[in-house]
Amino acid sequence: MAKAMTVLERFWMSLVASLGCIVCRRFPPTGLVVELHHVAEGSGLRSNFAVVPLCGNKVDGGHHRGGAGLHGMGVKAFCRLYRVPWEKEEGLLVWRDEDLAAKLRGLLP
Repeated sequence: MAKAMTVLERFWMSLVASLGCIVCRRFPPTGLVVELHHVAEGSGLRSNFAVVPLCGNKVDGGHHRGGAGLHGMGVKAFCRLYRVPWEKEEGLLVWRDEDLAAKLRGLLP
């Protein structure tokens, strides 16, 4: 059974979601809604603090799911295509932190 999210986890996830899709900021945007993707190696435990905003949903596709999405094309191909730092899923956290820093400096809406 999953444990309930803490207030801090809910706040963090809301803040991260407010950034918009981190891939759409660097490539042509899809205009789809944002979902949070948990970054984790393999099928290990996932932290609600290691999330990145990616657009789309199960129906729409976008950068999270679907043919051009992380789950659709696989992590390696996705990271190579979009030139994610280190060409690894963990590189998405770098983009998230860059966008978060810009938002906190008032450079992003």
